[in-house]
Amino acid sequence: MNQINISYNEVPVPVNFIGTTHKLIPSLLSALKLNKITLASIQKPLCIDLYNSEAILHASEGNKYRIPIF
Repeated sequence: MNQINISYNEVPVPVNFIGTTHKLIPSLLSALKLNKITLASIQKPLCIDLYNSEAILHASEGNKYRIPIF
């Protein structure tokens, strides 16, 4: 499993590639910007698991959030 760090609210967050590559990073960043309702409830993400069609955000409070990737 490959991993890269992205900046989310000026905090580095590791992104784990699960069955995908770094080519989906622009789509992930776009989805993070567009999905304001879910992201407003996340105070500090621990990591992001990136799949071909979705991302799973693991938050510090123990919750998981699914973000569709298009």
